[in-house]
Amino acid sequence: MAISSTTASLHSNGNIEIITNGLPDPALYGDPLGSGLFPDNPNTITPHTQTFEFFYRGGEAKDLPNPQQTTLGPQGIALNGVVLFNPSAAPGPLPGTTTQPPVGFSYNAVYNEDAYGVDACGGHPEEDGNYHYHSAAFLVNCWGSKVISSNSYFSSSSYNGDYFRHPDGHSKIVGICFDGYPIYGPFGYTNPNDQLSEPIRMRSSYRAYPSPRVGRGSTYAQIPPGVYVQDFEYVENLGTLDEFNGRYSVTPDYPSGTYAYYLTVDSENRPVYPYIFGNSTRKPRASFEHAH
Repeated sequence: MAISSTTASLHSNGNIEIITNGLPDPALYGDPLGSGLFPDNPNTITPHTQTFEFFYRGGEAKDLPNPQQTTLGPQGIALNGVVLFNPSAAPGPLPGTTTQPPVGFSYNAVYNEDAYGVDACGGHPEEDGNYHYHSAAFLVNCWGSKVISSNSYFSSSSYNGDYFRHPDGHSKIVGICFDGYPIYGPFGYTNPNDQLSEPIRMRSSYRAYPSPRVGRGSTYAQIPPGVYVQDFEYVENLGTLDEFNGRYSVTPDYPSGTYAYYLTVDSENRPVYPYIFGNSTRKPRASFEHAH
């Protein structure tokens, strides 16, 4: 398998520039895990050198959001250079079937991962060979010792042997959204304003609608909730995170506070909707991209 290559530079104008060939190494990927193969996916990973440049907002003073709806395609990037997508699959029938989603609905690529040839990392290649993640499964299943040893930010400290958490238990940064805010793993402080408060697993504020939405065309007994991304609703304060799947908080990296996204997984480390981003990002995404 080809070797991944990712570099990041912070410029004087506040922009961060990331150059990557998009390969997930040294993280594991493929099915079986580590093979780099995708027997249930017609696409094959190929390297594509890309440059992403956007304004970095880590540590920025608290202000009002200016949401932008997430779309298909890259919404952010993980620290190993793999781009991050929202939960939605591309339009069209579920692979292996002729079943189109109802009008106004789209398939959830995470829930339907087997159909879309998604590996245990929550990732799969597109038609052009670019590989991307849809959920936090990459951190749980695929970022092992080689990722840790390749990055001094991870290898320099740990929480009880977990190198993706700071010594006080708060998660470390694992990526950046293209609106400029950092993305943390699943753990933050109980009190977002108190760095000495106990670290806890961040909880999504989304849930499945109690009954199917109008236009769905099926009951939950016929097609389970979660098959479509439109099966979920945001309920304010249901969890610890807002509608964007983030919050403003002090963190070990930003003791004066920053807005940040958090990966959402349950106590058994299974991805929880919306997985990385909500239906919108907090600020408009300002990524300038060009491929080589």
